[in-house]
Amino acid sequence: MASLIEELINVLEEETGCYQKLLDMADNKKDVIIKGDVPSLQEITKIEQELAGHILRLEKKRKQNLEDICLVLNKKPEEMTNKKLIAILKGEEKEKLESVNNMLVEIVEALQTHNNIHKELIQQSLDFIDFTVNAVQSSTTAVKGNSYQAKGNRNDDFGGRNFFDAKQ
Repeated sequence: MASLIEELINVLEEETGCYQKLLDMADNKKDVIIKGDVPSLQEITKIEQELAGHILRLEKKRKQNLEDICLVLNKKPEEMTNKKLIAILKGEEKEKLESVNNMLVEIVEALQTHNNIHKELIQQSLDFIDFTVNAVQSSTTAVKGNSYQAKGNRNDDFGGRNFFDAKQ
């Protein structure tokens, strides 16, 4: 049982490390979004995806380990959580698991806060882009003016001219 608990703690520590890397990158990501540095944002996103994949593998390992612990404790795996396991444990194992679990929760909550800020920043950027596109389209429409000449003939000086080339 002790080796299962130790393995669970190791997995949670590794998971915490991955989330800490994501949190560290979140600070940098905010600056990159504000600057509009798309290549750097793409690089950050690539690294985040790699970390997310690693976290998923660790989470699978954690669940399997928790199932093994439940088997030894004769508990239902679907009802077992880290907090419930902490309540069952005693001594040094309890302290270690509680410490790692609390650190993980803290980091994930901080990461959630950063993600909400990034979401707002990206939405503001999209709103600005939408506003700019609409302003450019309306300014080209306003410039067109009257498309007919005095004798009723069509004035093609402005006809068919758009700011954006839709044909590629």
